[in-house]
Amino acid sequence: MKFTIIATSDIHGHTERLSQLAQMIAARQPALLIDNGDFLQGSHLSYYYDYIVEKQHPQIELANKLGYDVAVFGNHEFNYSSEKIQSIRDACSFPWIAANIPGFAQPYVIKEINGLRIAVIGITTHFTKNWDECESTKHLHFENSFECAKKTVKHVREIEQAQLVILSYHGGFERDLHSGHLIDLEQGENEGYRMLQEIEGIDLFITGHQHLEIATVQNGVAVVQPGANAHCFAQIDVTVEDDTFSFEPAIIQVDPALKMQSFHGFEAWKKQPIGTADKALTYADFFTPRTKMTAYTQMLHDMQLHYTGAQISVIELPYHSQGGFPQRITREDVLHNLPRANRLLVIQMTGAEIRRAIEQSAAVFALNDQGQIDFSMAVNYPEPQPYIYDLWGGIDYTIDLRQQTGQRVTKLTFEGNPIQDNEIFEVAVNSYRATGAHQLPMFQKQPIREADKFIPDLMMDYIEQTSPLTIQIKNEFQMK
Repeated sequence: MKFTIIATSDIHGHTERLSQLAQMIAARQPALLIDNGDFLQGSHLSYYYDYIVEKQHPQIELANKLGYDVAVFGNHEFNYSSEKIQSIRDACSFPWIAANIPGFAQPYVIKEINGLRIAVIGITTHFTKNWDECESTKHLHFENSFECAKKTVKHVREIEQAQLVILSYHGGFERDLHSGHLIDLEQGENEGYRMLQEIEGIDLFITGHQHLEIATVQNGVAVVQPGANAHCFAQIDVTVEDDTFSFEPAIIQVDPALKMQSFHGFEAWKKQPIGTADKALTYADFFTPRTKMTAYTQMLHDMQLHYTGAQISVIELPYHSQGGFPQRITREDVLHNLPRANRLLVIQMTGAEIRRAIEQSAAVFALNDQGQIDFSMAVNYPEPQPYIYDLWGGIDYTIDLRQQTGQRVTKLTFEGNPIQDNEIFEVAVNSYRATGAHQLPMFQKQPIREADKFIPDLMMDYIEQTSPLTIQIKNEFQMK
């Protein structure tokens, strides 16, 4: 007996490309179609449907038509409110599962294919609660991902009498699959390597969250990670002979020649010009906006300070090698630079907390063998991920990478005066950073006030109100 299983993961609302993948998937007629989480949130199209027109996301209709059998909750599903999550579940013709969120979702589904009893278990990284901005996980209990996966695999083998067990885990790998070398900090966010090594009874292991493209067989277990943003899917061809399984996993890339679904209202909205600048506020490499103050980063700080009245501003840049604003700015430009629906908050921080936060950001960088600024991950891996990095406005500061980690802030002043440890400042920060995630507890505080719109909307308003933009750099930031 032969049949095909197809898995997607981390589509993040990129429905246009998913419409191309859908044609490819339908032609293959899979016996089982699984999504591994982070299904909707994260694209410009999702922002438009969620917050501008406030209508059901068209990707749900596409997924229903395609015939998904099951979806696993990813961490980004919980960027929505509890009410929104329930409306998404109600609109889907397939179940959403997560064994390690008891009382919230069913743990697994059972499907029979030609008399073969198959179990699909869903597991969501238990780090999800650390990233919750909407309090949608406030009353939910997330069991440890590894422990729950282990007991649930055992359960479906012994109680459900499953003959083929699929573990669909919205999480990734903490170690390289082949060498075993550490590729992430072993803190529990990604436990795939341990699951693969220590849990008996898994036949097919679907992973995600890290946006990698993986298709391999390890010790008889098919292992896949189907990329991200609908660029590809994982196809697993299964052969059953004399009660023995063999697997042929592969990553199938999207065919760009296929017709792509279009959304005319969205296209018109995102292309709409909203303002101009006296010069292009762009960058063309990772390092420039992260290692010195630029007109682009100054503009982001100006917006945050304008709407909050705070003394100091904290921003994080999207993990793009190119970005910023051209002279003629559209809504699409704003969403490219500020892609997440974060809220803008004001918290109080001491001078000591500000210094610790900057030191933690400074640990992202190091000097390489040529004495050039490089990501510390490229120098001493693993180190803090390069996307966990903040820039500060309203203060002057210098980071000296020649100094020891934790002692790199050699200048830190506010309005020309050295910042003292016991001084208290009002700091504008996004709601994600205010969760304190990624070992940044100094930000985890109750806000003293917050803006009434999401940050992308605030930026659109700011550009419209202040156009034509003329940006003057107000503070000094240097990394050496």
